[in-house]
Parts: sequence; structure tokens; C-alpha cells
Amino acid sequence: MVRKFLALSLFATLLSAQVVLEKVRSLMDEERYSSHVKLLSLLFEDEEAYMKSSSVDMVKVAATLEENGLLSLDLPTVQKVEMTFEYGGENPLFFLKLMNDTLRNIGLSFILTKEATLDKEGFVWKILFEAKSVPDPVLLAKRLERNGAEVLDLERIEANRWRYRIGMQSARIDAKPILPGESLKVVRPIRPVWMDVGRIKRLVIREMPGSHWYPDVVVYDKMLHILSMKQSETRTRYLNLRLPSDAAYVKISDRFTLENLRSGVKLTAKGER
Repeated sequence: MVRKFLALSLFATLLSAQVVLEKVRSLMDEERYSSHVKLLSLLFEDEEAYMKSSSVDMVKVAATLEENGLLSLDLPTVQKVEMTFEYGGENPLFFLKLMNDTLRNIGLSFILTKEATLDKEGFVWKILFEAKSVPDPVLLAKRLERNGAEVLDLERIEANRWRYRIGMQSARIDAKPILPGESLKVVRPIRPVWMDVGRIKRLVIREMPGSHWYPDVVVYDKMLHILSMKQSETRTRYLNLRLPSDAAYVKISDRFTLENLRSGVKLTAKGER
């Protein structure tokens, strides 16, 4: 029985080592992998350190490759980079908001959507942009972690084509929280302002002197389902929003252009939930 147990343990260890190295291989081109295979075997000798539950921790694998100068992200010339993001849930708006914010935070603002499909397996978003290098997957994973999302799987299909599978179970939107009794000013916003209003009952929005605000305000629940909207084509100096009990976020913008908010708005939070 003991021999059988030891044999099974050895087999499981060898199997996991093989799985880890295959995942390492998926992040490298074949020539680089073959020329460094002995070093890679040493770097990933402790295969259990690269396992997370029953899966390989691809972010940790990528970080080790990066630390040892083995993760090639540079391209020979400026070319189109394709990145595919897969999400197993049923709320693409929430996913797209989080991914767009994350990509913008790592310097990717000018991207094109090549494909966006939703089916029973989940949501797939494929983007294109021109660059001379591929975004750092370790940095991307760290930025996602800030908002409770995680990279579940990662694959280098070609030098300029990468695939990610994203976990969103604990994800949250990148929105500034505002607490009961708190007031703050938003000046010259360059994109719509997102506020976390999960702790308050009312949000008062006042136009600052010098602004000419035509409200475009949307209230969402935590999964970005729209709860209410306030839009006006006439100038508004004051808006008092009574928030539903399941309100989580408020997006504040202008009906025509954010240039109308050049002096900004003042936000005041009232009532505690």
C-alpha cells in the first residue's frame, strides 16, 4: 500500500511538472524555449510553487520568466497586436468597463474592437492596436487585482497575439467612493466621472461657477444594470439624486460635451445606508 501511495505521489508530481513546463512553453517561442530548456527546468523545479488549486498560476509563471529575461514582449517592428479577453459571466457591460479602465491605466487608450461575442460559454472581447511591444501581462494582472479581478489563464498564441481568461467573481468598478456627509469638487473632467455611492442615500450635484452643465447622469447597481437616468437638454445648476437601495455607482457626464464642465461640479453625499 505504501509503495502504491509513493508511486501515485511521484506520478502526480511528474504530471504537474510537465503541466507547468507546458504552460511555460505556451508563453515563449519554440526557439527560445528549446535553447533555455535546462534553465527553465531549474527555474520551475518547484512546480507546486506555481500551482494555484488545480491550475497553473500563469501570472507567477510570467513573472518568473520576466525576472530572468526570458519573457519576450518586444516586436521587430510596429505592428498590429491582438489581445483576446475571455470572461465566463453574463454581464459584458461590467466586464468591458473594468477592462477598458485597466487597459487605459497601462497606457492603452487607442484600441479597436475586432470581435465581441456573448453566448452560453460567456463573453469574448478581441481588440486590436498598433505597437512595437505587447503589454506586460504581469503589470496587467496587477492592475486587474486592484479592482478584484484576476487572470485565470494566459497564452501567447503568436508574438503579437495573446489570450487571457479573466475571473470577475470579486471584481469592482474603478470608481471614487464618496461617504455620507462628504463633499468634493470635480474640475475639468476629461471623461465621465464614476462615483461609488454604495454607502449613501442621496447625491447632490451642483454646477460650479463657469460651467454650463447639461446633465447626463446614470445610476447603476453593482453589476452595472441601469436603475435610473437623468438627462436634460437645458442647463441645470443643481441636481438632487435620491438613490435606490441597490444603487452602487453613479456616472456623471454632460449631454453634449465635457467642455461644458470646465469649472467642474461639486458633489455632496447625504444620508447613510
